[in-house]
Amino acid sequence: MPHSDFDDCSDIDAAGSRATPVTPLLPSARRRASERLRLTLWIAALVGVTALLSSAGAASARRAAVGDVNWSSFGNELDQNRYSPITQIGAGNVDQLGLAFTVDLNKLVPGIKKGQQTYPIVVDGTMYITSGDDQVFAINASNGSMLWHYAPDNVATFKNFGIVANRGVAYCDNRVFLLTLDMTIVELDPATGQQLARVPISQAVPGAQANYGYSETSAPICTGSKLIVGAAGSEYGARGFVMAYDTPSLAPAWANPFWTIPPNDTEWRKAARIVGGGVVWTPTTVDTTTNTLYVGTGAATPPYYPSLRPGPDPRTDSLIAIDLNTGTMKWWQQQLSSNQWSYDTSQPPMVYTAKVGGKTERVVSVASMEGVWFAYNALTGAPIWQRVKVIDNVEHPDLKAGQPVVIYPSSLGGLNYSPASFDPQTGYVYNAASETASVLVEQTSAEEQRQALVAGDVFLGLANGDYGQYLANGWKDYGSVSAIDVSTGKRVWKFDTPQPERGGPTLTAAGIGFVGGGDGNLRVFDAKTGKVLWTFQTGAQIADGPSVYSVGGTEYVAIGVGGTPTSSGGGTVASQVQVFSLGGSHAEAPAPVIHGTLARGAASAAAAPAVQSSPARAAAGPKAHVTGPGGLVVKPWDPNSSNIETVQGHVMLAGKPVAGVAVSVGGWADPGRTDAKGAFAYPLDVSTPGRHVVKVVDVSHGTVGGHSLDAAQRVAVLGSTGGIDIGYAVGGLSAKRGANGTVVIEGRMSYGAGAPPSVLLYSYELRGKITDANGNPVKGAIVTTRTNDRQYWTQSRPSGANGSYASFLVSADQEGDDPVPMQIGIAVGSTSYAEPATDEIDFAKLKSATLDVQLPASASAGLVKSTLVPQAVAGSIYQGLLVGVVGGKGGVIRPVAATWSDTSGRFSLVLPASAAGQTVQFWEAQRQFFSGTPAKPGGPVDMSVYPKSLPAGAPQGVAVLKLPG
Repeated sequence: MPHSDFDDCSDIDAAGSRATPVTPLLPSARRRASERLRLTLWIAALVGVTALLSSAGAASARRAAVGDVNWSSFGNELDQNRYSPITQIGAGNVDQLGLAFTVDLNKLVPGIKKGQQTYPIVVDGTMYITSGDDQVFAINASNGSMLWHYAPDNVATFKNFGIVANRGVAYCDNRVFLLTLDMTIVELDPATGQQLARVPISQAVPGAQANYGYSETSAPICTGSKLIVGAAGSEYGARGFVMAYDTPSLAPAWANPFWTIPPNDTEWRKAARIVGGGVVWTPTTVDTTTNTLYVGTGAATPPYYPSLRPGPDPRTDSLIAIDLNTGTMKWWQQQLSSNQWSYDTSQPPMVYTAKVGGKTERVVSVASMEGVWFAYNALTGAPIWQRVKVIDNVEHPDLKAGQPVVIYPSSLGGLNYSPASFDPQTGYVYNAASETASVLVEQTSAEEQRQALVAGDVFLGLANGDYGQYLANGWKDYGSVSAIDVSTGKRVWKFDTPQPERGGPTLTAAGIGFVGGGDGNLRVFDAKTGKVLWTFQTGAQIADGPSVYSVGGTEYVAIGVGGTPTSSGGGTVASQVQVFSLGGSHAEAPAPVIHGTLARGAASAAAAPAVQSSPARAAAGPKAHVTGPGGLVVKPWDPNSSNIETVQGHVMLAGKPVAGVAVSVGGWADPGRTDAKGAFAYPLDVSTPGRHVVKVVDVSHGTVGGHSLDAAQRVAVLGSTGGIDIGYAVGGLSAKRGANGTVVIEGRMSYGAGAPPSVLLYSYELRGKITDANGNPVKGAIVTTRTNDRQYWTQSRPSGANGSYASFLVSADQEGDDPVPMQIGIAVGSTSYAEPATDEIDFAKLKSATLDVQLPASASAGLVKSTLVPQAVAGSIYQGLLVGVVGGKGGVIRPVAATWSDTSGRFSLVLPASAAGQTVQFWEAQRQFFSGTPAKPGGPVDMSVYPKSLPAGAPQGVAVLKLPG
């Protein structure tokens, strides 16, 4: 069963409703500030444990009033240690601990998605929590009253997603930052909940969209005016990345995303577009003493067929250290290679100073879904301790086609997203784990699966047993909490719990730890011995970690209650945050019922203001040009490199260099000002083809020939654009006259020693028309399709004025069904229309389809199954690398015929007779298109695919050829 965020997916709540944001959309209003006292914390940490304790208390206590101590981020501090300096609640008085108040999201917003994975943060007396469908609540942290509530304007679409989870927000620069399921960053005013900006992540990370398998389910991390973002999606063949954004502007802070694995369809990803993974889907970790970012990566996919991705799959299942300022790699270590059991390194890493064998050392450590723990030197990546067992059973033999294989743990963990905690007083690392098992059966051989990939079946068959609840040998899943002594690398104590542990522990300076279990119990334990000191039954499964804070001198412990559907027999009957303090109520809830087995759009962005707006350009006058270096070619991806090379571009005016002007490249505005030669430097990702658009954004310090730019020159230079182009090498070119005066060009594309990917089957298409109850076309409807196994969902573009929509259609599921049962959901504005949960609509396997839908008069009526009748149609969606040319005057010359490149990279173009005698420049572009007939490498190109103008992002000038006259 695929991993990553499938572990936390939820069933559709057809009765869900959307609440209106407290305030309307506002334009971006931004100002810079930095998180305070972070540097103080880490400088002190280098001195020793005593200094660390003192500094940690100072750093946590950004005070609005005496006695207030914040829980300011996912793991409290950027080190993700989940440690609080507060000591009011201790072993001596923990028996007085009780429930102070409950924040019940279903009472605040009736019908809100149930299940809870939020990790509350508390800043200056205000608690910020989230629901699974990306709604945010600001709560008075001392009494539970709601201050404001925010819901995305497309929250109705999230009712229909297959995975619905959110683990919290980030706070910095006096802003609250939320990541949404459909891959956007939302910036909120922390005082009012007003939306200040909503920016698609794909603006800075090409292809990072929900329809390409990505989603956001975890909290971002904010440090030093940088917001750090990864994404889920390994199981869908997504390419893992992490990206930094400046706050509060949300402009790119790095020149390029840090990609964890090779580009699509290259290196070990050649078998098919579903091969990928390595996503960074849980919160990241920052060491502010060295400006180092640590990230854990997901498994390679398809998870259960390593023969389709031969070799170790570098940088999947790994811990990677990245320079926070530049986004370039420092080191990496892989925890598991050639993974066939769907185990991620998904636990947020921790960084701390500890004694190791009597010597003080800076350590970064992480545990994996496999159930083992690793520690490395934080500066060099040198291993300190490896494969220390956190759980009892770590047994996973190779999978076999058609034969049941029992593995321990299941791909739910071990350690899933469950964060660890580090206590500087004991020197122990604490883990809350899922001791799980699973019976896995490969449905078919790897070779048959390879053939299926060629046919387009993007889901590889895997038959499950009862998925780790009760096996034939009497096994039952359970949980555990344990401590590892960093000094010795040994597990020093461990206690078991009746149900898997998901949320992670939190330690305090009082020498106690808090942890919530899948059985609904909040537990307090002794940090040194592991003795359980206190329990409280919350009434629902817990899959969150506690946040510890104080307001007005009173210490509180807050924890999300509601669980996930994939552990402890479900756990989506509630969506609460329960808050505890000394003197609170001792009245416990009935224990949750634990079942024995498990049941089987594009957001608009508030654009960042330009550094300097460009006035209207004069009709005539001097011409400015931004040029990039020529001849840049794609190089094979190197796992031991950042795959970055610094290149130079130039800004010229009437042939003279322009010095002192500022440029942005792809929205990244930090290349510096041009030098005396008009040059600027750009760190280029050389593993991926593309055109990086350069724009002059500031001319206030510009000079030409040593003289300041005059008014006309400023008009000419400001806003001028150009590009830095890198493409696959084009060689072996020849041209000759053909029939009817045409010009026939032949050539070959290559990179390294091989050929780039040619045309391939990408997906299937769903299209149709949406009408209202009276038969009138509905504009703005978003159609979501979701496979019955909850493994994949796609959403259409909003329907047009005539009600027409189009979308990807994933017409295969993990169970190998034929036909493929799916659920349909339609969102129109704030209203969600869905089928009854028991309905399934059958689609023909591996076929495109049409589906017209007439909406009921009321959303409460639901979609009627008998009216949802998809019709299979011939054709598929393909993706291919086009080659084209522009003529001497810069216009695209559309060929009269062409071939896709073959497996060796060879291609041909037939240009019209009018092209004869011209000197042409070549461009390349990836295109997605629907075709009623198969598109094959070396086969003919449907001429309707060719654009009339140069596609955005297409590298230009990759080769030049003089055509015969």
